[in-house]
Amino acid sequence: MEDYFGFSNVRSSIYLSIVVIALEIWMIASAIWNQIFSESKRSAEWFITHVASYVLLLAVGIIMLIYAFYVIRHKTLNKKASVSVYNFFTITAILFGMYISYLDYIKGEQFITLMTMTLFVFCFLVWRPIYTLIVLTSSFLIFRAICNKAVPTSYATNVNLFIVWISILMSAFNAYHQKIKEAKKDEKLEQANNILLKLSISDEITGIANMSYFLSQTLEKIHDRNVDISKMIFLFLDIENFKNYNEKYSFLQGNEFLKTIAEAIEKAFPDSIVAHFSNDNFVIFTKDFEIAERLEKIQEIIIKTDSEIKLTLKTGAYRPVDRDCLPIVACDYARYACYSIKKHFSKSYCEYTSEMDLEFHRKQYIINNIDKAIENEFLKVFYQPVVNSSDGKVVGVEALARWDDPEFGLLMPSLFINTLEEYRQIHKLDMFVLERVCKDIVEHKKNNGVLIPVSLNFSRLDFEAVNLVNEVESCLDKYQIDKSLIHVEITETALTDNDNKLHAAMDVFRKAGHTIWLDDFGSGYSGLNVLKEYQFDVMKIDMKFLHNFSNNPKAHAILKNIVTLAKDIGMNTLTEGVETEEARNFLREIGCEKLQGYLFGKPMAKEEFVQKTKDGLYILDDSVRIKA
Repeated sequence: MEDYFGFSNVRSSIYLSIVVIALEIWMIASAIWNQIFSESKRSAEWFITHVASYVLLLAVGIIMLIYAFYVIRHKTLNKKASVSVYNFFTITAILFGMYISYLDYIKGEQFITLMTMTLFVFCFLVWRPIYTLIVLTSSFLIFRAICNKAVPTSYATNVNLFIVWISILMSAFNAYHQKIKEAKKDEKLEQANNILLKLSISDEITGIANMSYFLSQTLEKIHDRNVDISKMIFLFLDIENFKNYNEKYSFLQGNEFLKTIAEAIEKAFPDSIVAHFSNDNFVIFTKDFEIAERLEKIQEIIIKTDSEIKLTLKTGAYRPVDRDCLPIVACDYARYACYSIKKHFSKSYCEYTSEMDLEFHRKQYIINNIDKAIENEFLKVFYQPVVNSSDGKVVGVEALARWDDPEFGLLMPSLFINTLEEYRQIHKLDMFVLERVCKDIVEHKKNNGVLIPVSLNFSRLDFEAVNLVNEVESCLDKYQIDKSLIHVEITETALTDNDNKLHAAMDVFRKAGHTIWLDDFGSGYSGLNVLKEYQFDVMKIDMKFLHNFSNNPKAHAILKNIVTLAKDIGMNTLTEGVETEEARNFLREIGCEKLQGYLFGKPMAKEEFVQKTKDGLYILDDSVRIKA
């Protein structure tokens, strides 16, 4: 409120001082003109006293104007200085008004100057009512006493003085109350603006800066030529196992924990730009100084929070190479470095490297171009034969995706499949493979080819991104393909004990007449439990069991027991990665029905597989022949 009155008086004093300066310059000029050129010249005493008074008021007006401009320019209000300037102006103006009006009064003229000066002081500037009452009343009483001593005041003069006094007093009171209303309104508006400003720059959960503010501030810092960019670094902080903390203590307490960590980060990095990135992640833009020691302080607070849940801090870092660096991209790089060590328990800090940069941009390319690759058929479907272990005849094929990119060439499946799963885009690839396989079957049927079953891999994320059962059924109906030609493969690592949605989808597949295969059995850590909870027709044994097969007798015993177990629970078996006759003979002896691997053929284009079949290199098993 006080500041509002202060700045209001500053603004008013600009207009007031300009008016006073203009009036006094005009009065001085008039006095000098009349003294030189007028026939009715004033006495030298009159001229000196009046001009001196005008000059004094002019000087006070100039001082007040200079002070007002200084406050407006620097936007800082010194209360003591303001009181001194306005009191000096008020006293000077009232004394000036009393003096000139007294001279006018003893000549029988009106006291216009005093009335004008008091109007200037108490109606342009805002004073508290008590000050206005005291100063205005005192001024008029003193003026009347002086005038009465010189020439006794008449009844009319007393009445006029009273009318002028009460008029100015009421005007001053009214001006004060108007300013009070404006001040309260302005205060509420300022409070609302402060709240909106805080919301726009701060994070709702932690109270520290949000990402919008962080990005704008870091960009400004990067472009500041006084900042040595080579000594700056972006940090991305991730609190591991925070999800478990939330589950144990609730989200409310989890948010309180994040506030505590946010305060710890700001304390450890006091001269840095800190923000809440999302969830349990924070970002920092700071000088590259004692990073390890400061992160250790935050780590200590995290560890002390809970002894049962092993909360740890992982940090990724990125050093901007030039001032063209975009903060959002720098944060992505630091985050990428951080996530690269999430599964490395011995590492808590990692900086973004050139190797990571290549991998990062390749991943970004995959995500940004998956739709283009599908549209332009850079993605292709290859087929790898599956054979009967007893006679080597082909009992089916597995459909595998290959990406022949015009820029990067042939991309490794492990690269683009893992990337698409990481960014939850794998359903686009799998739906493309489904559609392409159906088209290939239709084309093969038109050429009077013999049709054999095709197995397709589906990711766990497919069940979340789309209604997979409907997608498969719709595609088969669209191309009028028999369900016996499509085998649904689901990877063991995609399965969990309590995934009711996936459980229900598999039941629908089975009821619809589809054959369901368990892919990569043995690659996860819950294989036996998966066999207990889910029902499959075929178990595909992971190729890892055949690694160094000749020199690892344990692998023989394990494979034999897996095949026996599968038979006992009503499942057929298929072993992947068969590359030697030794492995083939062993698997046939222990009763594994189907085999797949380079010994029988690598993944190949449809045309190559068809040609090899025509050439007799592949003989189709009678049990799977479906005539077009």
